[in-house]
This record gives sequence, C-alpha cells and structure tokens, in this order.
Amino acid sequence: MSGHVKLIAERIVESDEYEVSVLTSADTLVNPDIASGYKVFATIENWDLWSAYRICRQIIAQQPDIVHIQNPTIKYTGWRSGIMSVVAPVLKKMQPSIRLVVTQHDIAIGAPWLRWRYYPLFCASNAVIVSNSRDFQAVTDQGIESRKIYRAPVSAHFTMHDRIGQSKLAARKKFQIPPEVVAIAYFGFVHPGRKVDVLIRALSILNNRMEIHGIIIGAAAAGSESYYLQCQQFADQLGLSNRMTWTGYATIEQVADGLAAADVFVSLLERGADMRNTSVISAILAQLPVVTTLNERYYRDADLDQMGCRYVKPDDPAAVAGAIEETLKNPPSPELRAFWAEQLEPTRIWKQHVDINLQAYRGETGNL
Repeated sequence: MSGHVKLIAERIVESDEYEVSVLTSADTLVNPDIASGYKVFATIENWDLWSAYRICRQIIAQQPDIVHIQNPTIKYTGWRSGIMSVVAPVLKKMQPSIRLVVTQHDIAIGAPWLRWRYYPLFCASNAVIVSNSRDFQAVTDQGIESRKIYRAPVSAHFTMHDRIGQSKLAARKKFQIPPEVVAIAYFGFVHPGRKVDVLIRALSILNNRMEIHGIIIGAAAAGSESYYLQCQQFADQLGLSNRMTWTGYATIEQVADGLAAADVFVSLLERGADMRNTSVISAILAQLPVVTTLNERYYRDADLDQMGCRYVKPDDPAAVAGAIEETLKNPPSPELRAFWAEQLEPTRIWKQHVDINLQAYRGETGNL
C-alpha cells in the first residue's frame, strides 16, 4: 500500500465524515497492522481483465457508499493498466448507487492514443481527481466535463531539514562526505527511465574538474534490480567507488539527510519532469537547485520554470555535467528557493489535497 493511499486514508478518517476500508493486493508485503483508524483487506489475487467481476464482488462485499480508485498502481501497470476501465463500468452496473471517484495519476506521460484506454473509467466515474495541470489537460482532451474534474495538489510525504549550515555539515558527517566536496544528489526509485547511468557518466566527467560526491537515495524499482547493480558497477569502473553513496531503500531520515548534504539535485526523468514528481518536490522543499528534464512532447510545467529549474536532455552526460556546473555557478537565489519551499509545505498541501478529496466525495462543485 502506497504512502499516498496511507496518508489519504488516515486524513479522511480524521475528518470524522467517513469510515474507510482499503482493498488491495493479496501480497505478503502488505501489513494490515499499519492501518490507523481504518481497515486494510489484502484480498485481490489478480489484476488481470478476467478478474474484473471478482474485484467488483469484493468491493461490493464491503457495502461502500463511495469507491475511490487510485489509477494506475504498481499492481496493474503495463497491459494490466486497463483493468479499472473494465471494473468501473461493471461496478456501476452492479451497484448504481455507489459514488465512484478516481484519482488519475500520470495519464499524460503516455502516447495520446494510449490514454484512451482510461476513457470508460472516466465516463463511469462521478468525479476525477488529478494532481497537476498536465493530467487535467489530458483528461479534458477526452471530452470529460470539467465540472467533474478536481485538482488536488501533492507534496512530499515528509518534511526536510532547515537549509542551514549546521544541518548540511551534520548530514555530511553521517554520510562521511567531506565538507569541501561538491555533493550531487538523486532521489527516487532507480530504473532505466530515470537515467541514473547517464548521471553517473556525468559525475565521472565532473570528477576530472572538481572534487565531487554522488548520493543516490533510493532502491531499485521492482524489476530493475539488475539495472541498479549495473549502475553501481558502472560507477566503480569509472573510478567513482569512493565518490558515491548508495542508500538502497531509504528511510525518511536518510532522505532528509541526503538532500541536506547535497549542493545540487539531479533527476533525469526520460519522460520530463512536472509537479507530480514527489522526488523533485522533495528537492525543492530541501531548497536545492534542481537540474532536471523537459519533454514538451507531453507537457511543460510552468511552475518548474518559475522555480528556476535548469533543464537538460536526459541522455547527454556532457550536457548534464555542464548543467550541474552552471547551476553551481549561478543557482536560483536563496530567496526564490525558500519561497517555493514554503509554497509546497507538506502539511498545508496535504490538508488541501484531502479537502478536495472530500469535496469530490460529497459531489460539491469541482475546484477547476
């Protein structure tokens, strides 16, 4: 169960308006005991299209008034990502009184023709929640009325250290990073779409020009364990073995420390960055200069432009190294970085997010 779902469930329970149950995969990694004030039923064996009726029956067995679908999730990505477009219409036919709400994540990152696999889901839903303007546009492009679309902003799920000298020195001491070196951080799952191998090549280029240290915060994404190992081996081959920190699965404290220790944050998202990327948001909360990617084929996020993010192609190590150097020489002002960190302050943003979820549950007019 994702941190996002856990946070939403806890906050909805705190509102005292609804009782909450979470229906999720029958996975040994799911621990129902983490639930606070709500119940977790880890009972769904399969997310394939042939399981649609079974999933609907499991939902109806909970006798819900509202069904809130998170789409897609890790268990039904790839060819399974159309499962909710079967479940939603069938569920509404079996139990028309259910109010169906869907939070749609990352619809805009795929080719436009692939987005239509979600059209039956949107049509069957009473409300569609998105987190950014890119996904809002992708939903409206399918002819979905704006009155039933809600935009609920997101932030990181935890707070960062204050951007003061003592925090940076203390964090570097934990990671055994000398105070005088330039530290470049990456945070997020490690998989080929994040181009961590390109970042490592860029670090190798920089290592010939200055003392550097790379901090890779995060574990391999599911199915990318070999890529993670290849990246580590690649760093060793390039002579960076003593210039790298690999946290693997990172605790909240390790994330905060790793970003506090850094001078620059780099995230080479192949699809391009936007304000849906909580890893980029975490760097902004840590008041770090950000080097990331732009893919206008999908969308250009104007907010990132205002934050002073520097864009680079995700597959050009020399350009990445150059962008890091330029960012070190001419970073966004501390005042600008502090301003945007305040704008994305997690407690306030997540309260707003939950309030908008509640509006969607009640059927109040959308906030767009």
